[in-house]
Amino acid sequence: MALNRSELKLEEDLSGDLVEFPCDCCGACCKTYPVLVSINDARREPRIEAEARRVPEWQRSDEWEYQLHPLPFLDGCPFLAANNQCSVYTTRPGPCRRFRAGSSECAEARQRLGLKPLKLQAG
Repeated sequence: MALNRSELKLEEDLSGDLVEFPCDCCGACCKTYPVLVSINDARREPRIEAEARRVPEWQRSDEWEYQLHPLPFLDGCPFLAANNQCSVYTTRPGPCRRFRAGSSECAEARQRLGLKPLKLQAG
């Protein structure tokens, strides 16, 4: 779920206003949370089927067909490149598209890796 450095994501602050957080491509989102994706995600990005683990049938749902993280012997999503950028960014799965830089989930992932929360974009 690492994003391109130039992208800004929006998150609502306590007043309900949208605020921008720049993603710094730390890769915490792709290294911390389970990444479970749908069959539609695999159709959009065919490499998912080759790289992911199929979720056991009794655990499958419309949104959970393949597991990208955690997987044995990997520290993060198999599509997370060495520079913490997503190698399938344009066809990334739905959960990755919905993840927002600066969100509470982002802050928790960063904390788990010993990183400070993102700061608001100046401006």
